[in-house]
Amino acid sequence: MSRLGREALVLAACLALTAGFVDAVGFLELGGFFLSFMSGNTTRLGVGLAANEVTVLSRAGLLIGMFVAGVTLASLLPET
Repeated sequence: MSRLGREALVLAACLALTAGFVDAVGFLELGGFFLSFMSGNTTRLGVGLAANEVTVLSRAGLLIGMFVAGVTLASLLPET
């Protein structure tokens, strides 16, 4: 295992804080749905399906679909 320098640790901390902030703001703006926590959105999808709530179903389904599409597209990018 290699040791990271101070600059790499600061960058990692800044990226983690930014990702957490974006997810928290997204959670608040989307009314309880997550931008990065797909198991939470899958749970919300199941609850929406059981309760027959079209709004919950569509929002959770859209977020999960966009996440899968983003991961798929990112996996196709060439490594440099």
